[in-house]
This record gives sequence, structure tokens and C-alpha cells, in this order.
Amino acid sequence: MSLQLCANEWQLQNLQFITENDGDFREDREYTYGGSLGALFLTNKKNNKAEYISFHFAHQMYTPDDFESADLQVDERPYAGYMYLMSDLSWVDNTTLDSLSFEVGVVGPAAQMEGIQKMIHDLIGSPEPQGWDHQLQNELILQINYEQKNYHNKYLVSQYGFELGNRSIKAFGGVLARWGKNIPKDFGTYNIQSMHDSKILLTSTKQNSQISYYLNFSLKANLIARDIFLDGNTFRNSHSVDKNYATLDIGYGFSCAYENFTFDYLREHSTKKYKTQDKLHSYGSFIFGYYF
Repeated sequence: MSLQLCANEWQLQNLQFITENDGDFREDREYTYGGSLGALFLTNKKNNKAEYISFHFAHQMYTPDDFESADLQVDERPYAGYMYLMSDLSWVDNTTLDSLSFEVGVVGPAAQMEGIQKMIHDLIGSPEPQGWDHQLQNELILQINYEQKNYHNKYLVSQYGFELGNRSIKAFGGVLARWGKNIPKDFGTYNIQSMHDSKILLTSTKQNSQISYYLNFSLKANLIARDIFLDGNTFRNSHSVDKNYATLDIGYGFSCAYENFTFDYLREHSTKKYKTQDKLHSYGSFIFGYYF
């Protein structure tokens, strides 16, 4: 694999904004909020091969269920905020997409998630969270993630990969199924948790200017050796819970596009991520894109 990094050859492909929240089902627990802003550039295209680079700024928030208590919730996940920068290198060869991302960020008070959650709760009249004194401590995050996606046809895309770093160590595999009108010839739409770019096209096609709308159904299995948001800080003492090493994510949603604009709503439900988790969790992702 090679990547052309000469800036004057870069072609901006899209801008994308994602916001995620469990509040649309009137919850505020587990993975409760995330936001991401990213840009994707085409750096080289020749024959049936293309190369891309993207840049993302994102943040995520995790809280226990009982956020109104100032006491440590020993059976629930720790409070945690995460803010990071990510660069994703992608190579498309016909119907195969390989992606390698490099992630640098910070977990802990430096991520400023306590202030953001309290501000939002104040604006919407929700009770103020009381337990942020028990959040994970500051830790620099260095992470490498790899993923391969395979386009089988416009209805089916498969994926597998791994994450390696002090944020997470895991392997995963899954499938995305789609059904609808004018489904684009791309590798699908994914949420912030997937850590890779959405809607990268096959090299044999161009962005479709026709109106399209379709349903998405996804299934992903995860084998997890480490998750800082459950296992706690790597080098310092902090609250932690006993995680489950195997989890399953089930997703569904709706996508539509017209000319340069795209919109996706994805809902993801997960099996229990730690042994004392009292109920299943789900959250929604709103994804807005503009394509050049």
C-alpha cells in the first residue's frame, strides 16, 4: 500500500458531522453522548484503485445510570470523558476497502465532558449530574485501528478488523445489509464507535446525484481484551467494573441522499458490556454529510 500525501493533489470529497445520544429514548446512561466533525480527501486514483486520507475531531461521554448521586456507583461503569483527533488512511481496490486509523486523545477531566454535560442538563432542565468526582483520571490515549470492508453487492457489505492501544484492544467482525431505492455503490454508513469513514465509494463508480433512500441493518460481534471505559485507567488507580469479553451490536436505521446532501439515522443496541450492568443499552446517531 502507498499513499500520496502531496497536499496539492488532495481533493476534498465530503464533510461529515455526527451527533450521538441515548436521550432520544429518554435515557442518560452508559455511552450517553458523542460528537464528531470530519473531512475526507481523495489523494490518488488510478485504474481500479483509490487512496484517501481523512481527519476527525471527536468527543465521547460515558456515565453510570444513577447520575444524580454523588456517591461512587460501584456496580456501574465509571464516569468518563474522551476527546481525540483521528486520521484515517484508506485504500480501495475494486470492491475491497482497507482502513488504518491513528488516534491521539485524552481521557479524564482534561476532556471537559463534565462541564458539557452539566451545561446541556441546565439548558434542558434536567437534574445536574453529581458524580463526576469519580471519573477516570487524565490519561493520554494512543490508538491504532484497522478494518477491512468487502462490498459483495449493493445489499451486503461485510467487515472485520481490530483496535490496539490503551483505549481498547479488541477484534470484531460483522455485516451490513441494505434495502431501498438507488442504494449507492459504497461501503456503507457507520457511527462514531466504528472509528472509520462512511460512504467511501467503489473505484468503479461516482457519487449518485439521484435521490436515494434505503434501510440499514447491521450485526457486529466483538471480542474485547481491554476497554478503558470499563477497565479503568491503565497506569493509575480508578474505578472499574468486570467487563464481558464478548459482546454483540445490532443496528438498524434509515439513509437518504439528494445531490450533494446526505442524512442517516442509525440506532444501535448492544448486549451487556459488563457483568453488573442491569439492562441493555441503545443509542442513536444522526449523520449529516455534504459531498463535493
